[in-house]
This record gives sequence, structure tokens and C-alpha cells, in this order.
Amino acid sequence: MAMRTRQIHLARRPDGLARPDDFRMVDAVLPDLEEGQVLVRNLWMSVDPYMRRSMSPEATDLEPWPLNAPLDGPSIGRVVESRSPKFSPGDLVESMSGWQEHFISNGGEFVPYLSPSDTLAIRRHEGAQPKDYVGLLGVAALTAYRGMVSLNRAKPGDTAVVSSGAGTVGSIACQIGKIQGLRVVSSAGTDEKVRWLEEIAGVDAAFNYRTNSLDEALRARCPKGIDLVLENASAEHLCACLPLMNELKQILIAGFVSTYSTDGKVSLQRNFEYVLDRFLTIQSYRFMDSLDVYDQFVANMLQWRREGRMTLPEVVFEGLENAPAALCSIFSGRNTGKALVKIAD
Repeated sequence: MAMRTRQIHLARRPDGLARPDDFRMVDAVLPDLEEGQVLVRNLWMSVDPYMRRSMSPEATDLEPWPLNAPLDGPSIGRVVESRSPKFSPGDLVESMSGWQEHFISNGGEFVPYLSPSDTLAIRRHEGAQPKDYVGLLGVAALTAYRGMVSLNRAKPGDTAVVSSGAGTVGSIACQIGKIQGLRVVSSAGTDEKVRWLEEIAGVDAAFNYRTNSLDEALRARCPKGIDLVLENASAEHLCACLPLMNELKQILIAGFVSTYSTDGKVSLQRNFEYVLDRFLTIQSYRFMDSLDVYDQFVANMLQWRREGRMTLPEVVFEGLENAPAALCSIFSGRNTGKALVKIAD
């Protein structure tokens, strides 16, 4: 029997910051399952900074979101009904079919951002809760892991600078850096976030980039220079790090969140001569290039959490109807950690 569900659609493309009224809730009817198909009820979904770029028709790294149609995004759900031999009712499955309470999958194999959004991967790891797969074990955490574990060349005792350290990527990266024995310096946009970085994440030094000069704050906290930068925030932050970089060291760019609500253009305004003078390596990277270490990533993250060395603060928005507010909140600078939407128990 066909069933009713609810979806969030993009009603208009924003100019500048996204607003909740750029979206609308839509009632939808799903057809009966065909052979090979699976009906999934979403439990949790993630909202992430890249989604602001998906709202623009000029999105280049991913297909732009359509207007007045179901959206995509990381989600975790339960199989309700299956006509596929690969899935059974009750299976916990990850997909890119967020922004809706239920959806029908054709049962294909899930590869984040690379496969169709309705593809599925069964998730069952001891010690993991369903929401972990869009939080502690989600794509933002894997982005931090790829930078700090797969690509990082820094050695114990080296100084690493992580921008936006109270966001999802930044907070995970800071804690991995401490686990690796690095001296970690980070920035955040409020004094409360700075306290979290120092007291909970355990960084060696942190500062409020809104109330301090980037140049002076970094110079004071990096007396022996910088050996690694994991950049999440802005070209301005990266440029402030360049004069402090030690020779032959490394800059990893996970993103420039500050540009996502504008035109996406990035201008390196100053200090770029230090890239040549210090023979620096600058690399932007994709988390999906670490999918071959996914199982090790999950094992490490869960072990570090059990040991009390890894935590991810979460801000939970209840109900699919609050998903637009959840996405908009991450650009306000008020949240510490990961914004999640709880769709169902």
C-alpha cells in the first residue's frame, strides 16, 4: 500500500545567508515497493556547511540542489520493508537521502557523494549509536581523520594550527592532534568555544578570532613556528599562518566555510611569498579518498571515545520540520560541535 511521508524542498535560492523560509515542508506519497526495492524510515540526518553551496545554481563540486524536489544529505535510518535480498527489516542503513522521513531505495551500494542518494550501506558496529553515523562517524569527522591521520606529516612535539576548532571538522582534528602528541593551537568565534577547546578538547592554546588580531594571536601562541595547518575557516586565517610556517612544512585545506554564503571566490590576499620562501606544501583534499580506511576510522574513533580521548558536542534539532533552522544555525557561529536533526526514534 502506498504511504504518506514528509519531505523538505528548496523553495528558492538564497542571496547571502540561507534562511529557514528558503525551504518548505511538503507532503508526499510513496508508491508500493517494486522487486529489489527497500523502504527506509530516516532516524537522524546531518546538516553540513557544504549544503550552502548546494543551494547555489553555480555549485561545482556537487550537483546543485533542485528547486521544489527532494534534497539529499547524510542520513541514517531503519529498513521498514524490503523486497531486496540484500536488506532485511530492521537493518540500520546509511544513505544520502536526508531531508525526508521515508524514502524508497533501489538497493544500490552506498558511496558518499559519489553514488546515487538512495543507495544504502548497512551499519552495525559495536558501541555505535545510530546518530553516530551522521556525527562522530560521519563525513565531517572522516574529513578531519583524513587530514590528521592519512595525510598529516607532522611529528610528536610539532605545532599544528586548526582553524574553527569548535566546529565538527575542527574539534575532531584538534583531538586527533593531541592523541598524536602534537602541540595544538586553535581558533574559534566565541569565548565559550575557546573555553571548550582548552578545557574539553585539551588544546595547548586557543583564541577568539573575532576579538583578537589573527597575526598577533598566532604569533604569541606559536613561538617555535607552525609545522602543520588544517584550514577550515578562511583564506584570511591561512594567510596569517604563512609567515610563521617552518620550512618544508604542510598546509591541508579542508574548506573555506567563510566563502560558502558568498560567491565562493577565494583571494589569497597577502603573504603568499612564504609558500615559495619556505618550500611549503599546500593540499586541498576530499574525505572520500579515505573510504578505504573507513573501518579503521570507525574502530579508532569508537576506541578513542571509550578511552575518554574523543568527544563531539552535539546540538540536536527535533523533527524534520526544524532541519532548515538546523542548517541555517551552523552559519551563525553560535553552535559548538555538530548540528543534527532527529527525525524519529
